[in-house]
Amino acid sequence: MSIKGRLKKYYTRVMDIPDAPVKVARGAATGLAMDFLPVPIIGIPIAYIIARVAGGNGLAAALTATFFKWAVPFFYMLNIATGSLIMGFNEYEHAGKAMHAAGLKPADWINYLSQFGYPFLVGAVINSFLAWLLLYFGVRKLMMVRQKRKGIIAQ
Repeated sequence: MSIKGRLKKYYTRVMDIPDAPVKVARGAATGLAMDFLPVPIIGIPIAYIIARVAGGNGLAAALTATFFKWAVPFFYMLNIATGSLIMGFNEYEHAGKAMHAAGLKPADWINYLSQFGYPFLVGAVINSFLAWLLLYFGVRKLMMVRQKRKGIIAQ
């Protein structure tokens, strides 16, 4: 299945969740935000739990965290760039290593990313917060418009 088809399938599954738009948006945003943080194996269950504790939809969080797993390497590089920019760390001297690390095993990736330490973590916090805001307001608006069009009363 193409990426476009997967995106459409994910969109339909999340938008068809029978819950308040605010809860679904909170859950979906939490799922995406968790993909920016360095929790590679347990990110999906953690996203589900955090969404439920925060009053969001756990299913939307799990679906979103699962869907965006393909983009995690891009998110991690964005974290490094953002954290380096904020902290004044020159990550460009490590760009050659990043290209070499692309073909390595997951354990090698973790070792490589651990070299960045604080810039990576600062970038992860900033990017996950910004992604949360962007997806929350986007999904909430889309769900409200969709429910209004279908004649469903939003709570």
